[in-house]
Order: sequence, then C-alpha cells, then structure tokens
Amino acid sequence: MATLYIVATPIGNLKDITLRALETLENVALVAAEDTRVAKKLFSAHGISTPLISYHQHNASQRDSQLLLEIEQDKDIALITDAGTPLVSDPGHSLVSVCLQKGVEVVPIPGACASITALSVNDFNITRFSFEGFLPPKRAARISRLQQLSLCEHATILYEAKHRIVAVLEDMQSIFGPERRLMIARELTKMHEQIVSGEVQQLLEQLNNETIPLKGEFVVIIEGADGSTQNDIDLQNMRLLFSKVTSVMSHRDAVSLAMSLTSLPKNTLYDLASEYYSPND
Repeated sequence: MATLYIVATPIGNLKDITLRALETLENVALVAAEDTRVAKKLFSAHGISTPLISYHQHNASQRDSQLLLEIEQDKDIALITDAGTPLVSDPGHSLVSVCLQKGVEVVPIPGACASITALSVNDFNITRFSFEGFLPPKRAARISRLQQLSLCEHATILYEAKHRIVAVLEDMQSIFGPERRLMIARELTKMHEQIVSGEVQQLLEQLNNETIPLKGEFVVIIEGADGSTQNDIDLQNMRLLFSKVTSVMSHRDAVSLAMSLTSLPKNTLYDLASEYYSPND
C-alpha cells in the first residue's frame, strides 16, 4: 500500500521549504491542497508539475474516501495547506485518522510553522508554552477562554485574524491587566514582516494608530502569569468566579462566596464583582 505524506510548506517566503519536501511533492502521484491556487504559486516557483486536488474543511468528508481509494491503488499522496504545517489549525485530521485506521503509513515532512517561527524570536525566555490556535470568534466565549488563560504560568501562542486582533487585545487588557507582556508577529517571513513586544496597553495603542498595521496574519505570544504573585492569581480566580455566577447569584451573595475563598479585601471583591454586575443587582 502507498503512503500519505504530511508536508509542511512556506508560511510566506517561498524559499522556506526543505529539499525533502520538494522531492516528496515532485514524486507523489497527487497533492491534496487546501487551496490549489495557492499551491500552484509554490509549484511554479519550484518547477513542480504534480497534479493537484482541493482539500479543505468544507469538502474533507468527501475527499477522505477518494484519497484513501487512490492510496489503496498504490498511489502516494501528499497533503499540504496554504501555509505552514498541516493539521496545525488547518484541515487534515480526518484524513490522517482514516488512513491510520486502514493501516496506511502516514509520514510527516517537517518544515515551517508560524507558531514555532514566532516563538524562536521571542524575548520572554520561554521554557514552557502551549498552543491555543484561534480563540472563539464570539466575544462571550472568547472572554471565558481568556479568563482561563490568564491564570496559566506558561506562555500561550495564539493565531488571530486582522479583523479581530484589536478586539482580542482589548479583552486581554481588561482580563490580564494593561501590563501583561505580549509579542505580536505579523506577516512572518514576508516582505512586511513585523515583530513587536511590549505590554498589552502599548501594543493596543500601536494597533489603534496603525504603527502595527491591521494587515496579514497575526501570531500572538502571551507571557505566562507570575505564579509568585499570589495576589494576582487570586484576582484572576475571583474574576473567573464572578463571570460564572452572575446568572445564579446576587452581587452581595457572590462577594460573600468570594470572601470565603480568598483573603482579598472585601472592597476589592466588590469592585471586581462590579465588572460583571449592573449597579441595580
């Protein structure tokens, strides 16, 4: 039986591709690409003429069986996305799953990945990190997730779109506080690459005045919470508590519950709760 190759492609600069990846893309029978128009630009730059077929989140369920049939007919297949490493916030999980279930060998061909590229130039001295991908697009769900992430003592890597990046940093400023450090990496490896580190408030100002233009793809690295500052952790825990109980408890009862769980001052807890309760609650 043939092989499925998971091939990483450039995230911007078309020269950022390995010799092994080029050899694989040239020698397989078929390449499944997230967008064949994008793939054709890469193929044209490197003289690759292998046939292409579209494979994206909207047709994956139909394509999986079709590609598996090709593999069972002893045809090697490669999977690529528009940019970077497949299956990292990109389609392909269902194809890998069905191939492994059928005993098909799945071989990774490593290369560029936006999250690791950004991490390699960070100035936070990161030793531990997690990859979050894209936050929920709806604000309520996004805030809930950011409240959870605010407590993480390790760094967190996010991807974000240009039309949401300002709203996301506004939510971060509210939840993390204005002094939490971030790194924003925009248009990595491309002509207008930009990498900026600073406090949330500073980077939000630069986005609003377009010192950091609202163009291209964004990678955001959030510095981990300072676990040595118990007061900060308590504040974030209480914010998370108040966000969860507003629909079932009054302002006063929520503060009473919080007082039983933390040594933070009563006035501080009332102020925190006021962020989630209206004045009449």
